[in-house]
Amino acid sequence: MTLGDNGKVMVRIGMNEFQKKTTNGAVPYTAEEIAQDAIRCGKSGGTIAHFHSRLNDGRQALEDDRNGANIYRRALDLAARQSNIIMEPTNMPYGVVSPSDRADLPHIWALDEQPPEHGGLEIVNIDAFRFEHLKSGYDVHRNRLVTIDDSQSLRPDLPFRLPSCVQEVLDRGYTPFFGVFNMADLRLLGAYAREGLIPKPVLVSINFFCDLMWGPTPSIEGLDAFLWQWRHMDVDSEVNLFIAGLPDMKTYEYFQEATLDRGISMRVGMGDHAAIFPGGNAQMVDHYVDLLIRRGFTPATPNDLRQRAGLSPRDALLSAA
Repeated sequence: MTLGDNGKVMVRIGMNEFQKKTTNGAVPYTAEEIAQDAIRCGKSGGTIAHFHSRLNDGRQALEDDRNGANIYRRALDLAARQSNIIMEPTNMPYGVVSPSDRADLPHIWALDEQPPEHGGLEIVNIDAFRFEHLKSGYDVHRNRLVTIDDSQSLRPDLPFRLPSCVQEVLDRGYTPFFGVFNMADLRLLGAYAREGLIPKPVLVSINFFCDLMWGPTPSIEGLDAFLWQWRHMDVDSEVNLFIAGLPDMKTYEYFQEATLDRGISMRVGMGDHAAIFPGGNAQMVDHYVDLLIRRGFTPATPNDLRQRAGLSPRDALLSAA
């Protein structure tokens, strides 16, 4: 049974993304700011804190990510000392190699090979731009995935393989949280699941953008189309809606109500809508936890999601950060 079937809603927080303090001074940049914000969100009912490593001036910390991931490591460590919230670094692409190649996720491997003193990776964000769509075909006669070779020919004689970055995440024992942008992403992800290439339940985020030209125009009709595409494949999963760049609070509230109407989980946070809640991420979590409670749900705890995803439960050490 899903979390929703049990009356629980995952609250995933987009902590910072690309947002600037000039828009809202509560946007966290440093590892210390991210960790303290995640701790507050955990106390308010947050389940997962999704975050980008940032420099003190707000720039994305790409060089640090490529050279040991120390900002991510410190944020993970500090948060775990006082909270059991699940910390989820972004999988933002680096462009050095193909996004499907394992080499495009240097910070993930660094955090695995040199984990923080406390806490560590559990769930790894994998977005569908890493899926190698143009190398993935489908044999409609045998109902299975097949490789498309360099000459654009379907090759049922070649065993289908996951992109190396996805396979590496699984080989290292982490649970992916997949982000999808269009119907092709959902079709391919569902095929991965049905062929037993990825673990179930599948954690999947439907990613809608008002401010970027990715995917459909965000709408309830679009959400329902995505849910139809996904649910008719009958894959055990937890579905989360991530919607960024909405113009006002009224529209944002409309979509969050729609998630509850449809039994799926929500993503909130400064990273997605920095100007709507001046008090920051914890204020947003407070507001939407109150909403889901008024609708008869309870917020899913981090350990609720760990149990659902087959991860080990964890309690905060509650030591001084």
